Parts: sequence; structure tokens; C-alpha cells
Amino acid sequence: MKVFGFYKSKKYLQRVMFSIMLSMVIVLLALSVANTYILEKSVKSNQEESNLKVLTQIQYNLSYMNEIITHLSNFVYNDNQLVPLMFDTDLPKMDFIRSYQEMSKVLDSSSFLHSMVIYNFKQDELYGTTSAFMLDGGVTKQKIRNWLINSTDDRPTSRLIPVSLEHDEGQIDAFAFIVTKTLKPFSHKESAIVLYIKSDWVFDSLKKMNVVSSREQGEIFIVAEDGQLYSANHNKAETSKQDQSYIKQVVNDDKLATNQQSGFVIVKIAGKKSMVSYMENDNRNLSIFYIQSYDKLMEQVTRTRITSIIIAGVFLIFSIGLSIWLSYQLYHPIENMLKRIRLHTSDDRQSGFKTGDELQMMSENYMKLSSKLQEISSEQIVNKYYIRKFLTDSQMFSHNDMLSLIEKHDLNISIREQIKVCVLKIDYYAAYDRNTTSSSKKLYSFAIVNIAQEIMAKRYPCEAVEVRGDHVVLIVSKSESDEDITFESIVPLICEIQDTIERYYSLNLSCGISDTISQFSYISSGYTQALQLSLYKIIKGNKSVITSDEIKENVANTQTSIPETIEKKLAEALKKGQMTEAGTELEKAFSLLANFRYEDIVREISNLAWLIKNTALDIKNNRIVQFADDIDYIHLIPQEKETLEEMFFSLLSVCSQICEGQKPAKMERNEMILETIKELIEQKYADINLSQQSIALNVKLSSAYIGTLFKDSYRISITEYINDVRLNHVKMYLEKDNYTVLEIMDKCGYANPSYFFRLFKAKYGSTPKEYRMKKSMF
Repeated sequence: MKVFGFYKSKKYLQRVMFSIMLSMVIVLLALSVANTYILEKSVKSNQEESNLKVLTQIQYNLSYMNEIITHLSNFVYNDNQLVPLMFDTDLPKMDFIRSYQEMSKVLDSSSFLHSMVIYNFKQDELYGTTSAFMLDGGVTKQKIRNWLINSTDDRPTSRLIPVSLEHDEGQIDAFAFIVTKTLKPFSHKESAIVLYIKSDWVFDSLKKMNVVSSREQGEIFIVAEDGQLYSANHNKAETSKQDQSYIKQVVNDDKLATNQQSGFVIVKIAGKKSMVSYMENDNRNLSIFYIQSYDKLMEQVTRTRITSIIIAGVFLIFSIGLSIWLSYQLYHPIENMLKRIRLHTSDDRQSGFKTGDELQMMSENYMKLSSKLQEISSEQIVNKYYIRKFLTDSQMFSHNDMLSLIEKHDLNISIREQIKVCVLKIDYYAAYDRNTTSSSKKLYSFAIVNIAQEIMAKRYPCEAVEVRGDHVVLIVSKSESDEDITFESIVPLICEIQDTIERYYSLNLSCGISDTISQFSYISSGYTQALQLSLYKIIKGNKSVITSDEIKENVANTQTSIPETIEKKLAEALKKGQMTEAGTELEKAFSLLANFRYEDIVREISNLAWLIKNTALDIKNNRIVQFADDIDYIHLIPQEKETLEEMFFSLLSVCSQICEGQKPAKMERNEMILETIKELIEQKYADINLSQQSIALNVKLSSAYIGTLFKDSYRISITEYINDVRLNHVKMYLEKDNYTVLEIMDKCGYANPSYFFRLFKAKYGSTPKEYRMKKSMF
């Protein structure tokens, strides 16, 4: 009932966790039961296989015994000393004596013979060898006569038949083996010899097979044709006739179902579950049953199952306790939260607030808060609208109108008319805008507005609003309760805002702070001033806080452009490849730019970038050998970089590339000569007269000069290069065309065949014909 009460409790999340833990335990318990079931099946399968091996061995032993007795019976039946006893009508006394002596010899020679009886059909007489047969007053003789001659059923021959000579019904002391002239079933109209085999000799192998293992797991039985079961350990039936009949019926049904002469069935004998393994021998007059207690077979499985269930039960109890403890521990923060919710909703409950589990309570509370937030959000939209209106069009409102709006919408702006406007701009905004999703932008803007307002509100009344997405505006005023307060703490608070945003969101902010505003109508002017001041981060760098005092020199500066001499010297240094001089002039230009007004800085940097680009284009257009520097992006550097320092290093890198890309004129001339030589060789490789001297005449230079120049540059002589070019064309002709070797040699400028063949083999390791043949094969 306690568990049911726990499930009816209002702690929904706690119920969920407890249910999950309990389900896991139940699954593990089911898995344990399934494992023991599989183990039981495996043990049963292994036992069946083991039993089949035992029964197969017993069947072999019985077949072997039957074969031994068959040989003995043939010998006895054909014994001349015994023939008179079987067939003579008038037996002389000496023949009678000799026959009895022969019978005794046969018994003495075979340890497994119990006794021996000869039936003389003509005399209708039985002759036996045992003392009981001759001395018990004819009792044993009459038993044999009733079983063999007076029986209504014909007895099979040449088979082992269980019989009782000395014991009561249901017990056997021998196996009869009837031998006649034919193999047909015995009838009293023919003579026969009956060999009685000791039962112990037959059962001896069964006993040994049954105790071969360390555990005796069951009993082995021989089953006669009449269904009687005879034990291997006791020469008597071990089961009632009703159970014997039942076992035989079940076994026969299994034989019909499987169409096999061996198999396994599970039955109940005397109220106990047993496993019966059966197999018929080759003669099919005897069957072998192996009856085992199923409980003993599965004793280990049962112990394993009980152990597994106990362990699972202990684990179940432990897990339930652990899950309850864990659920209470994990539920503790939720419970604390619910206490706070109930604290704030106590009045609501008194007015009809519905109670339920914690999810229902939080859901209803959420709906109420959502409704309130919508009201607050609507009010905030109106408030933000008027704040933006104050920033852009404050001159449209009278002083009294603004006071009325501030009081009506409860804006956190002091009416003492001492106000500063701060503009927080996101550094590298272009990259931020390009790489940030719309939802993330909204999150960042919301965070910047709230963090900035919260930090600034620690000292000053403040309203914050986002404008155009790239900057946030703070309207900061003095507190009415403290007349001695000043604006000196604004800069440290701005720095705190910058550090907080950078720490949590990895965004840098630059800030422009306007001068103090004495009238509400000047708020727009203050906003414009703060926005202009924030642009001067181009000089001060990212994450800077800029006031009008810091840039008063820039504003007062009357110089608006870089002197032409600096630009001229920079262009000349670049053309000459003089990096030191170019860097010096570029540094002078940026030192001057740091003192300009913002508009002049932007314009002059753009002009400087175009100057460098145009100079690079002139160098490129006037050179014979082009340099690989990409100069198309130079004029975009002022747009991609945000500070003078970044722009300076970017342009300095460009100047370095331009200077390093230029090579001495002598090197350019040499490269031009080498390119011309290679081009001539490619064009005239088929000319037999092509040589270093002919090339020197074409380029109007000495042969020794071009030979040395070519060898120093490519580590190969001109003649070797000519041969390489010619042999490459030879290879191409051999692979693709059907020209003869002599025709190819002529097309590639060779007049001497032996010289050509020597060169070709030195380069490719084979003659031209061998090369062509090899290529055609693959």
C-alpha cells in the first residue's frame, strides 16, 4: 500500500525515476530466468547426447553377446553326441549317457551358460542338465514344458528371451535361446535345443555402463516383447505394470512421431518426473530403456536457478532502496524550486489555483507568468520605442513632454537633466554578421543589453536599447538621491561590461561616451556624438573606451591629407625593390594618419592602398618576367581591417611581397635567354643542323656564354637537352604512329643511325624496335 501511495503522490519526476529503475530490475530478473531456462535446455541436450552414446554401446554389447551365443548354438546343434538325444525314438542307454556327458562338457566349457535343455519331438520328452531339473520332482521340467511346448504362442528362435526357471513371476534368472533346424518360430512339432544364458552375464555389461561415471543418474532396463521391464541392477521389474504400460505407450508414440528407433521422452513415473531414453537392438525383440530422475538431472540447474533468483531478488531489493534514495536526492533541487513557486503562488491557490503534481503546478504557474510576461513585453516594446525616439528625434519633444513620458512609462532616467549617452559597438561586426545565425544574434543582443544595463545600474540610473543590430546605446543619468554623484565611474563600469561580455560570449565591444547633456532635447546630439566617438577605435584599437577629450587633437587637426613627397618616395622605393625605404615611408604616413579626423583617415588610407596597388600594377606591366603576387585585393584592405595598426601591418606585408617579388635585371635577362633557347629547341628539334652553335647565332650570343649559362642553370648541357627533347619525340612516335624507325629518326633530326641507337638504348635500356614491341604487348 505504501508503494501504491508513493505512485499516487504528486512527485511525478520521482515516480518516473523509480519506475525506470524498477523496470530495469524486472528486465534483469527476467533475463536471469531466461538464462536458467537456456541452461536447462543445454543440460538436457547434453544429457540426451550422453545417453545415446551409452545406449549405443549397450546395443553393441548385446549384439556381440547374441553373436557369441549364435555360434555356440550352431556348434551344439550339430554335435553328433547330442543328435541321438534330439531325434531317436528308442535311445540306447550308452547313447543316453554319452549325450548327457556331452551336455555337461558344453556347460562346463561356457561360463555364461546357466543350463541346457533338449526337446525330443518324437519322444515328446525334455532332457535337462541341472540338478533342479532332475531332482525337484519335475517342477522345473513342468515349467519349461509349459513355457516351451504347452504355450499358445510360438517362441522366436535364435534370440534371447527372458525366462523364470526358479523364481516367481516378474523375476528372471536366465535368458532362453532356442535352436531349431530352421529359423522359423519354434513349435512343439520339431526337436530343439534350449540354451539358458545366465542373466548376470547379460546384465553385467549394463551394470558397468551405468556406473561408468562418477554419478549414477538412473537405471538401465531391458524391455521384452511383452513390455516387461527388467533391471540391470536387480533381476526384477522396477516399476508397476501400469507404469510399464504407460512408458511403453509413450515410447511407441514417440517412435511413430519421429520415425526413429531411438529417442527421448519425459514422463511421470510414480508421480515423479523422469527422462526415458530408449533404443531398439538390431533383432528388435529386446529394447533398452534408460530411466533417469529429471530432478536429479536438473539438480545443478535448479540450484543455479534458485541462486540466480535469490541474487536477482537481493539486487531488486537493493535497487528499489537505491532508486528511492537517489530519487529523493535528485528530487531535492526540484522540491526547493517548488517551495519557491508555492511561496509566490500561495495567494493564487487561495483564489482557486489548481493543485496536482509538480508538472501541473509548474505548467499552471508558467501560464500565469507567460501572461504577465506578455504584458511586460508589450510595455517594454513601448518603452524601447520611446527610448529610440529620444535618441533619434529628441528635439521633437518638449521638455515637459519628455518628463511626462519618462514618468508614465517608468523609464529609469533621472529628471535632473545630467545625462551621458554611451554607444557600445561590436568589433569586427562584418565577420560577426556573416558567421552568426539570426537566433544567435538575438541572444547576443539580449545579453549585451541586459548585462550592460544591470552593471551600469549598480551606480547610475540607466536605460539600454539595441539600435540597428550593430550597437547598443546606454542613456546614463545621475541619481536623484545623491546630489554629489559624478560620472567618473562610467568608464570603469564600461570596462566591466566589456570584460563580462568577452568572458561569456567571446565578443569585443568598443565604446564612445558623449559629453554631459544638460537638457533632454539634446539626447539626439549626445547619441550622434557618442556614435562618432566610437568610430575612433580605428586609432585607439578594439575594445577601447573613447571620450571627446581623447580625440580633441584629431578634431582640431587641420591637415587632411598625406604629403605627396611621402607617397612619391613610397612608390619609388617599391619600384626599386627597396623594402627598408618603403617601410619607412609607410610608417611616416600612418604616424600622420593617427592625428587626422576619422573621415580624413578613411579617405587617405583608401588613397594609400590604391597608390600601392597602382605601383604594383606598373611594376607588373613593365617587367619581362611576371611576379606571382596577387595585387587585386590591396584596395580592399581598409574595408577588411578595423584599426590603423592592422591596416599598417597588412599594407607593410604587401610592400614586402612586392619588393621580394622583384629580381635583378640581370636575372630577368638570363631567364629570358634560357626560355628562348628552350623554345628554339622545341621548335627546331627535327632540324639535323640544330646545335649549340646554331642556337648561339639565333640569339646573337657566343656559344660558350650560352653553354655556360644553360649548364649553370639546369645542370645539363644544351646538346644533352636537345637529345632529351628529340628522344621524347622518338618515344611518342614509337608509341602512337606506324612510322619505321628510320623515318622516325629522320623526323627527330638524327642522321647517324648508330649514334641514334646508342643514345636511345642509353636512355631507355632497349632498342627502338624492342621498345615498340613491348609497348604493343601491354
